[in-house]
Amino acid sequence: MVDATSRLSSSRAEGLGLHVAMVGVPADFQIVINATGNTDLEDCAYSVLAIGQHIMFSGITHESTSIEKVNFTFIPKYPGMYYLYVEEINMMSQFQIPGSPFQLLVKGSPASAAKVRDGADHLPSCQSIDLVNPRWEDGYWVSRHYAGNERGTLRSGWVYQRETCSFDIFTKKDLALVAESRDHKRILVLGTSVDRGIFLSIVDLILTSEEKIHLNVSDVAKCWGYMDVHVGNLTVSYQDFRLVRAGSSTEKDDSIECHDDKLAEGASEVPLLNAIGFLTNMFSEEARSWPDSITLVPKDRAQFQMIMNAIPKSWNGTVVPLYNFLAKNNIYTHRNVEMQYKKALSFLSVDPRVQLVDGFSIAAGMRHATESSPFVRKSSHFHRFCNELNGEMRVCGDTTEMMAQLILGKVIAPQGKHLWEKSLHGRTSNKIRPGRIVKVCHDCPKSLLPFHIKVRPQPTCYETIHGMKPCYEVNPVWDGSVCPEECLKSVPVEEIPTQSGSVKVRRCKL
Repeated sequence: MVDATSRLSSSRAEGLGLHVAMVGVPADFQIVINATGNTDLEDCAYSVLAIGQHIMFSGITHESTSIEKVNFTFIPKYPGMYYLYVEEINMMSQFQIPGSPFQLLVKGSPASAAKVRDGADHLPSCQSIDLVNPRWEDGYWVSRHYAGNERGTLRSGWVYQRETCSFDIFTKKDLALVAESRDHKRILVLGTSVDRGIFLSIVDLILTSEEKIHLNVSDVAKCWGYMDVHVGNLTVSYQDFRLVRAGSSTEKDDSIECHDDKLAEGASEVPLLNAIGFLTNMFSEEARSWPDSITLVPKDRAQFQMIMNAIPKSWNGTVVPLYNFLAKNNIYTHRNVEMQYKKALSFLSVDPRVQLVDGFSIAAGMRHATESSPFVRKSSHFHRFCNELNGEMRVCGDTTEMMAQLILGKVIAPQGKHLWEKSLHGRTSNKIRPGRIVKVCHDCPKSLLPFHIKVRPQPTCYETIHGMKPCYEVNPVWDGSVCPEECLKSVPVEEIPTQSGSVKVRRCKL
């Protein structure tokens, strides 16, 4: 905690589950909301996180019968002492419930670490099964102490573990073998800067420390357009894809939003049609260049259906629609959590190639490790640029790296890493081939605004064997719609910060 996050909330917590619990037995407590403060439960967001030496797990919000109380429950799996953080979280502020962090004693027979690790190794690979359940409430974060020896951990030494399956973890040497294989593999991430973190984590996993010098100042670091990173027969692509703001085909809205003199929102069918055109154009190329996996953030079922209609029925890849990966939204409340799960099931009904990933459950255990840590909701970014492990980690973020490993496994080893290793027929890589060529392509505008998706990106490419090129040249701002004159005459309703600077916001009716 820091001074800004150690301030006390006017609410309080009560219940035995704050102090004592038993392994395998549900424990609960209540947060009593101060009647003089927020009385609308929808606006009250609370975070419950237990941090132990080798385990991190979250409390789950349950619907309350009163607007004055919020109920939480959790089922601890391992005994020991935990710090239980109970916090009131808002976009720009954070308060500790008096007594937080509580000292929680979980009683039970000591778990044999060797037995736990062996059990994790014998679970099926999470990447080899159909992911059709939107809820991953069985998951928690464990350190190397409890992680399966054959499965591995992220580079930080932590990994997300489920009760029903274990995640295959791919090392840099594994990924080098993929790049050297005959089959071309391509991963496509579509989304905002939050989802770009998944793309960056994949890139960081693939490249050697020498190959990713200047990564944090390259065009790849922050792009509001399109980019590719090619290493042999392994390609990772990203396209800025802000369709959550674009509306859907079922909506009829004559309102617009302008940021300074640019039209930020309005004529919602334009970005949606451009997105459909982008995918249609991508799948019009030879099948070898088609992506094996697509990750995107649709707004609703109607919009998602239109997007999926642009993908050929003959494509046998996987689609991962992220329905709750943006912690900035108030999904810490029961109502919004349930709404996101219903949305996920509606996506599942659109196409059998859909795989559901409970991004919030993965992110929740690492909520103190966001870009704005220790603030939980001030920033939506689960990644940050860093320089750790002697340059091997240039993108830090367990949440995005976990998502990256999940996607890599779905693409590389859909039957599980064990069978993939058998298919190599003894071929291993103890050392990554020196001097391999990395190809970087990008078509990135100077500014986030106007929101824009090019149907046919026109990337500039270069090849390198030692580090990425720093971004010295600034590409021009893409052409976009200008805010109507009558709207520009109106008084701005607010001024908001964006990644490309502060903008004045105007909202008008056409």
